[in-house]
Amino acid sequence: MNRCAAICFTLLALLASEASAWRLVRIPVLTDSDFALVAQSGFEIASGHRGQGFVDIIIQDRYLDIALERFPEAKVLPEEWAQPMPGSRNEFGYYYGPNENNAFWAELAESSDLVDTPTTFGTSYQGRDIYHVRITNAGDDAPVILFNALIHGREPGGNSVVIDFAQWLTSEYGSDTMATFILDNAQIYFVPMINIDAYYYNLPSGGPNQRKNMNFTLGNGIDLNRNWGYMWGYDDQGSSPNPSSGTYRGTGPFSEPETQAMRDLINELLPLGGFNYHTYGGYLLYPWAYVNQPTPDQAIFQSWGSQMAGPIGYSRGRPGELLYTTNGDALDWEYAEHGALFFTPEVDDNGFWGSQNDSSLIVTNNLACRSMNKLLCMNLLAYVGVTAPQNAALGGASVPSVTVSRNPVSSLLSYTVTGFSSPEVFVMDITGRIVARLSGQGAWVVPADLACGVYRIAARENGVSAESAFTLLR
Repeated sequence: MNRCAAICFTLLALLASEASAWRLVRIPVLTDSDFALVAQSGFEIASGHRGQGFVDIIIQDRYLDIALERFPEAKVLPEEWAQPMPGSRNEFGYYYGPNENNAFWAELAESSDLVDTPTTFGTSYQGRDIYHVRITNAGDDAPVILFNALIHGREPGGNSVVIDFAQWLTSEYGSDTMATFILDNAQIYFVPMINIDAYYYNLPSGGPNQRKNMNFTLGNGIDLNRNWGYMWGYDDQGSSPNPSSGTYRGTGPFSEPETQAMRDLINELLPLGGFNYHTYGGYLLYPWAYVNQPTPDQAIFQSWGSQMAGPIGYSRGRPGELLYTTNGDALDWEYAEHGALFFTPEVDDNGFWGSQNDSSLIVTNNLACRSMNKLLCMNLLAYVGVTAPQNAALGGASVPSVTVSRNPVSSLLSYTVTGFSSPEVFVMDITGRIVARLSGQGAWVVPADLACGVYRIAARENGVSAESAFTLLR
């Protein structure tokens, strides 16, 4: 072992040795060599952005002097960003703690016929139930879309987002056309707490800040998002063989009961795609993660990512483009094993726990991610040919219609309008904004600058309307 490696190994061991308060430290980086210097320093990287020129490390406060001496221009971020604080209301302040999750999902199932009772599909390392909740008004053969959170035990912002989306779907079904369409045509599955042991372990106010699971056989846990079977252990940059590291990958692929349970669930459900929620940073990530290279479906990931993330200001791209590569993670396995179109949103929270006393920031984050959740569901359904139903005529016996001859659309939209004499025809984005007005029949050359995603073509005349959805992919 060379001297640099020995220093890094010693530092990792020190950081993992005793419990104390934790802090996030923001280090400015201007070049790839600056980034490499931080990555090789032995500190655990929490977040960052190559384009925005910073890296955040997380460190116990008694080692702050070491970090600041090594990186004099670094800034120490607020204490509550890095750990649960004493005096927070309920379990984790305004976040839903583990017991509050259990109560929420049980009550949601009790209050709505759309929601199944939480169902256990595996157990954690310490024997706790890992459960999923299905929300749908479609049959058991309908396409599946999967949302999950808390594969890392200190990322409650993602859990808040999935709770918000579940609330929106159930409360707006029957009144909001998009919520109704999604639940009438898809089975939406939620796994709110994958790493449930670590979430419980983090409960004591001012206590631990556990990212990994609770298998302390060799160190202080296994990073469950480095424990998946595709490209597990591809290199030691995207995951670590060191049990003291924050990205320790375990003794082998799927060595942990939590990842085994998720693997088996996905193999059973065969979802079209979904979101693996993390915090923090304000990203929307897509594969490949193990190398900074595009997949065969780069055009879909890129176009959908732009449509979903662009309006809310999230950066989108492969992990290696925005920060660093990872291997053995869920994102790559879901795509490589099943061709499922999964993304990893990193909720733009203040650190890991920064909204524990700030409900307004949680609401802001939830609303931003809710828009991405809607778009993902609509994109996935349109991608497999499920489009919005025709609207019946208002007050008449005839049923006018708008049909699209080929879907998805790349550059030319061919459409047919029937049942009208001289209708207004227009294209709307998913928010209802009109982006183009068309002639009554024929074809429309799609502008090159129109963002990819789900759109609707509609016809309207004398209070009667009809529409059809299509997906623009280039």
